[in-house]
Amino acid sequence: MTREEEKQEAFRLLEAGDAPGALRIAEGLMQDGVEPELGVLAATALHRLGRLDEAEAHLRDLARRMPEASYLHSLLGRVLAERGDERATAAFAEAIRLDPENPEALREYARYLAAREDHRAAAGLGRRLVLLSARDEDRELLVHSLVVLGECDEAAAVVEESPPGVPSLAAVEALLGAGRARRAAAFAAEGFEATGDLSFLRAHLAAWAVFDPSGATDAYAGWAGTDPGIEFDRVLLLKSLGRYGDALEVSAALVAEVPAPFHRLVDAELRSLAGDADGALRAAEALALDQLGSLEDLDTLEIVLRRFEDLLRAARPAPVALARFVEVVGSNPTTVGLVAIGEAAERQGDLVQARDHLYRAYRTDFLRGGLSYARYLARQEDWRECEKVMLYCTENATKTADLERVAEVALDAKTGMHRLPRLLDRLAERLAAHRETLSSFGQELAAVALLARATDAFEAGRYDRAKECCLVGLDLFPVHAGELQLEDLYALLARCKEEAVLDRPVLGRTRSAVVMAPEPPVPPPAASLSLSPEETRVVEFLREHRSATERELRAVLGTRRVAGLVNRLIRRAGEQGVILVERRGAGDEGEVYAYVGR
Repeated sequence: MTREEEKQEAFRLLEAGDAPGALRIAEGLMQDGVEPELGVLAATALHRLGRLDEAEAHLRDLARRMPEASYLHSLLGRVLAERGDERATAAFAEAIRLDPENPEALREYARYLAAREDHRAAAGLGRRLVLLSARDEDRELLVHSLVVLGECDEAAAVVEESPPGVPSLAAVEALLGAGRARRAAAFAAEGFEATGDLSFLRAHLAAWAVFDPSGATDAYAGWAGTDPGIEFDRVLLLKSLGRYGDALEVSAALVAEVPAPFHRLVDAELRSLAGDADGALRAAEALALDQLGSLEDLDTLEIVLRRFEDLLRAARPAPVALARFVEVVGSNPTTVGLVAIGEAAERQGDLVQARDHLYRAYRTDFLRGGLSYARYLARQEDWRECEKVMLYCTENATKTADLERVAEVALDAKTGMHRLPRLLDRLAERLAAHRETLSSFGQELAAVALLARATDAFEAGRYDRAKECCLVGLDLFPVHAGELQLEDLYALLARCKEEAVLDRPVLGRTRSAVVMAPEPPVPPPAASLSLSPEETRVVEFLREHRSATERELRAVLGTRRVAGLVNRLIRRAGEQGVILVERRGAGDEGEVYAYVGR
């Protein structure tokens, strides 16, 4: 075969799903020179084979050679997204910048944003995509994001403007959220008849329960035993109607068949409502212990522990309830459990025990425990310690999503932390340093931090500084913000210009309102420490991610023997006067290690 025929064969194999065969031909052809189409073919095949590092290398090389090719950046974004790499945001954004009318790039980025729960940005892209594309999946993606945002009227309008076809669950949710329950029930019934999918039946019955609870109760009984989700909705409907005995009967059968945490939690609540306080406590305590032992879902564990506390306080005197709660939850100490005990003690006025457990949570997990401890300190108006803890969280939050969690707590006016100047300054710097990977919510948080910083500078008479903060805040301001308005920054910027004795340009100066986070120090060469291959992989992983848990390092190395390996690495480096890695306490996923490189 000629070279051109071999290329056509490689593309045919890729189209037919034979990625290994396509890659084999492409690699053979690339020995005589890498043509762009061969590079794209090889990268696509590597991506399909899950060889993401090699796919990224091919795509970055191609992007350097063809920087204006939107589709390369879109594919790079997809590869990075599958690896969980936050740089996917910048790759997708570059693809759209190069070609704002590229529906495939818009679609990929909108899906990525929705998967990250950045629905405000996803909806913005979805609106544009629906104008360019007639695909049902694009309208469904837009409707889903709008429903999550609570923009159900707009979502319902998109549904009604859609061409005829099989309804989607997102369409049913939109109509129900817009207060059109009868229309939602009809849509769901149509979907069930067309597909037989029980999810549509569940949505139909849920919509029916909104406008005819009594009739829906009978309908639920007619579908008894069909689906655990439908049975759970039936329990909730009976509970809302005050029919606790009937609800408990259905709930008991459901828990026996599917003992999911929320099924068991509602069952415990029903026992309490039916007058069986002891039975409710036994059920809730067993559930709490099971969740503490598994740690499968920490958010679910938080809810379970709070409801267990509520049931205890409703059935027992406050001191007895707290003592039992501490005994049960403290039997298997975790960050979530320590926080739950601390907050329970605070609610009962035992501030010594509250501070002790919340501090221990902070030492166990600087992020989840640290933010809870900082909120406690703010409630007690211990601002000095609060700022210290929040600065530590800010410095050590290496992932963008974690940094946004810290910023959300710090900038919540209810906590009062936005009045802490050092914290505000450092948050603005760290958020700006992560500007390429911030979600739309993170961008808004950065703009809020800069507005607060600008306000402080204005009140101190530092008008140039305030003006610069406003301008950087305007640059970071997301297209679709939540509460912050562009006018807030414009108004302060105008006041700076009015009040300044000498209004000089501030952009382009050496000094900046937002100092980018310094680059980490150059690490010593691995050869000088005689690192083993496993130790080198640990150092490289920590250097890239700045911190990792014992569980993450186990996945990297493919072995459970991580603690001993890292301890030997720390000891040997210390003997040579080098500090590469530090232990940062223990969390729910084992020891936490951080790269310090000094």
